[in-house]
Amino acid sequence: MNENKLLNDYTEQVVLTPNPRKIGITHAYAQRAYGLFDSETGTQVTGFKKGTDGQVEFNNLDPNRHYDVGAIEGMGDEKPVFAINWTENMIDDTDTILKNSGNLPVIYPATYTIKDNGSNSNNIFDLVDDNGDKVGEVAKLAPTGDKLQINFICSFKMKDDTQK
Repeated sequence: MNENKLLNDYTEQVVLTPNPRKIGITHAYAQRAYGLFDSETGTQVTGFKKGTDGQVEFNNLDPNRHYDVGAIEGMGDEKPVFAINWTENMIDDTDTILKNSGNLPVIYPATYTIKDNGSNSNNIFDLVDDNGDKVGEVAKLAPTGDKLQINFICSFKMKDDTQK
């Protein structure tokens, strides 16, 4: 009985493969859809792909661009567009992580959560770290309904260490 519980207790994982450059989401939830954002500009660079098959892949990615992964729930047939504005000065250590990976896939180490800041009438939500501290904002650029919200971001962005 415990073995079955362990086998069914999957958690989403976002994995970056260095060569060829691709991002995959294993154990993707069927009710969620996943999309990529340019880490530097916060611009959404792909459409959202539904996780109905339990796995989502983004292939042939630009090796010179760093990506964030966003997940939304309740997408339906809509084609939503979001933008991320990182307000904290953050360090992106993707290249160092990949150089030390032995060219093996790397699991994203950080997840940032979308938090309703109470003023979402303009479709802007807070992006918070594990401590609940605001590190950015997510703007819904193509509002199509009240249900649809971005759920989380997986990123290689690390906390601000420029003050050390």
